[in-house]
Amino acid sequence: MERSRQSDAVLKENKYTMSRYHLVFLTLFIVNFACKGPQSEESLLLGSLDKLPSVEIKDISEFSFGNEHILISGPQQAISLKTIQLVSGFTVAIKTEKELICLDSPDRIIKYPFANKQYFPLEKTGLDVNQLQILSQDKLGITMLFYIKNVGNSVKNMQFQVQVSTDLKPNLLMDSLSESNAADQVIFDEMTDLFTAKDRKYDWYAVWGSTADIRLNPINSACFSHISELGASAGFEISLTLAPQQEQMIPLFIAGSDQNEFAAMEVLADLRSDLFSDWNENFALLDSLQSTSKLSVPSPEIQEAYEWSKYKTGLFQFSIDSKPDTTRTDFREDLFEGVQFISKDFAQHVDQAIFSTKTPRHVSPGYQLIQPLLLHLLGIRGDIENRVTFIRPNLPEEWKEASLENLWIDDNKLKVSITSEENQMTVEVTQTQKKAGISIELPQEFSKMKVLGKEINSDTKDGFRRILMTGDHVRIEAKKDKNATYFLQKL
Repeated sequence: MERSRQSDAVLKENKYTMSRYHLVFLTLFIVNFACKGPQSEESLLLGSLDKLPSVEIKDISEFSFGNEHILISGPQQAISLKTIQLVSGFTVAIKTEKELICLDSPDRIIKYPFANKQYFPLEKTGLDVNQLQILSQDKLGITMLFYIKNVGNSVKNMQFQVQVSTDLKPNLLMDSLSESNAADQVIFDEMTDLFTAKDRKYDWYAVWGSTADIRLNPINSACFSHISELGASAGFEISLTLAPQQEQMIPLFIAGSDQNEFAAMEVLADLRSDLFSDWNENFALLDSLQSTSKLSVPSPEIQEAYEWSKYKTGLFQFSIDSKPDTTRTDFREDLFEGVQFISKDFAQHVDQAIFSTKTPRHVSPGYQLIQPLLLHLLGIRGDIENRVTFIRPNLPEEWKEASLENLWIDDNKLKVSITSEENQMTVEVTQTQKKAGISIELPQEFSKMKVLGKEINSDTKDGFRRILMTGDHVRIEAKKDKNATYFLQKL
């Protein structure tokens, strides 16, 4: 997929959207301050999740969250880079005056495109704990925000504990190492309040800590995940006193490098300093993508997969050498089955697929096919070189309607709507580039047509009749019988 005028046009809209988002975020901050009193910026992050697309993870054993650079997965929530594994697991605990509560099994996990929220309701103890995990677009690390709220009626004293287990070893891109890794060692620096784990043989590092203003007390929590034979484990605790209805947020940053300790420390510092700018960048991008290439189809699962594919792989762009669609309509059911197969649980598994992909560059992995396959179902193909958009609908028989709004083909923004009944089909197209061609191709059994009340002949090729026009608005209504008449409006 190459850069074109489409990229520049979408970029201009994205810049406008980012400015608009920052204004909205500021407005929300002012409204929350006026109505509820001051709230931390971190609390506003948690509240803004409702505006993002989401999916609930029902089986924690299948949990995965990441991108092409980093992945957190499994019930122990191991953290890996492409080249090395950093953390084999971590646990969080709340130690009250009466008990130790291991938070190793969230009640719910809600996954968002660049974050996930894990719920730990502790009604019996009068506490409510949420964990928010956040990814940036390019950093080799992860940010975790822990929200602890006293929902009881009395002051509560407690220790918040985190235990991290490392197992620095080769991963996907280092599976050809002839020698095995050595044992890990962990060092806590009292000056910086940071933990550093290192493989004793190779320059592989994992580092973790909180913000500079939070003092960590190094301990080994009684709640910890399994430690591998060559792994290591270290933890810390923070003392908290919460008044009734008070909430405290504690950040945890984890980063790593397969090069040197300084590189890992640099990533951790960037995670600390860029938390809100990374969030704004991700949020603004999602806000833009939600309105760009906006699909509406009868299948919620397919529509969800299409939307998540935009966030995870970027918008599909027609290349300069793209050719008209030659898909035969008798293949449409096979095409539809392929789309259904790829769409199943797409949002839950796409992160693992993106991180693990090792296919050759000329082979598109399955998660990258959802957008082009759906464009095939709608029959949309852009010929950028000749400035023509071809539309040959391939809708499944059970679909009565489908539409795609704000679709960019080069610098032309289109809206395509298709409705299909037993013997009738309607295709309506609007576009911003009036001089660009629109070629609508329908089966040849739609034998006659009228353009602005005047009957004309249309050319037939490979069993299809073609209607080629320009303009900013074209609408075709067709009936599927011998006396069918096309009514074409060009507005």
